[in-house]
Amino acid sequence: MIQPDSVTIVITRTVREGCEQAFEFAVKQWIPRLLAFPGHLGAHMLRPLIDNREYGAVLKFRSQLEWQAFQQSAEYLQFLAEIRPYLDAEPQVETICGLESWFTPPGARVMRVPPQWKMALVTWIGVCFTVYVVTLLFTPVTGQWPWFLNFITVNAGIVAGLTWCVMPILNRLFSVWLLPRRAS
Repeated sequence: MIQPDSVTIVITRTVREGCEQAFEFAVKQWIPRLLAFPGHLGAHMLRPLIDNREYGAVLKFRSQLEWQAFQQSAEYLQFLAEIRPYLDAEPQVETICGLESWFTPPGARVMRVPPQWKMALVTWIGVCFTVYVVTLLFTPVTGQWPWFLNFITVNAGIVAGLTWCVMPILNRLFSVWLLPRRAS
């Protein structure tokens, strides 16, 4: 079971032209050691699109502390040193915890994340609104259904409404407050 404080890490690496095969071989050799690391919950490797040399890795750890221990491990540091000659630049590492996925515009990278209290407040607004509207709309239809069928139908409507309607709108509406522009 994934704990509430689990952390997802997105690593993007741009591989030097002509080094793609060597990089992929090194990654394939590394994966079994990665999967055996304590606290590791999974990995997904992403190949670049055509005419692109940007590779991705999505890692999940049980906690921030276990991710930090992994980063400082001799095995990981050795792997980083091994692949460094194949890279054009330093990798981009993004850490995602909890609600960030609702606060990331489609196609955007999660480089800056709003404070958790702001995400919680906007999510609370979204949940209150969505529960009210879905209950108002669904109750005339599902009100006489068996309680469990009513329960799962209303909850499915709430989740769908939050994911595809309410949170994208609230994200745009509160974008300046959630992530104020940095002074240049």
